[in-house]
Amino acid sequence: MSLSNISHPVLYSTMTVLAYNINMRYYGGLHYLWCTPYFGSDYQSPHFTVPPSSSPLEIYQALSHEINGSDKHGTKIKLNRMGVRKGAEHMAIRGKITVDTKNEIIAISKAALPQQFRPLLCVIPRLEAVPFYHKVPIKNRANPLSHEYILADLPQSAFDLIRIG
Repeated sequence: MSLSNISHPVLYSTMTVLAYNINMRYYGGLHYLWCTPYFGSDYQSPHFTVPPSSSPLEIYQALSHEINGSDKHGTKIKLNRMGVRKGAEHMAIRGKITVDTKNEIIAISKAALPQQFRPLLCVIPRLEAVPFYHKVPIKNRANPLSHEYILADLPQSAFDLIRIG
């Protein structure tokens, strides 16, 4: 479904403090967000929203639990480290950063402490998001029925950040 046609007034995403700071410092305050019009996951509902792996609430909680529980075997921080590196690779390919900058971001992602992966909830007005969105192909969604969108090069002025708890 097109983002222009959904009735929800806001979209939600979760990012880490590290990702936010890299976006602000190296990408000119532009952000890449995987988002959904649903804050939580209600996979038992007949009206399917998103599964837990794409739920901003579930992602937020998983990151918080890994940090607070000092979980060296958790997966969310590892996945976020890889996402930061993948983002740097992509930005270098697009010519938005130099190879030296890419290597610096990769080094930062490797050296970052678990506390730097504290989650931030992003609340994005749908109308602000429309010019920046791409639909996630069905094969890349966490569930073929979920509503998932990618916002690329979204300026920080287009959304709010919230820390829960």
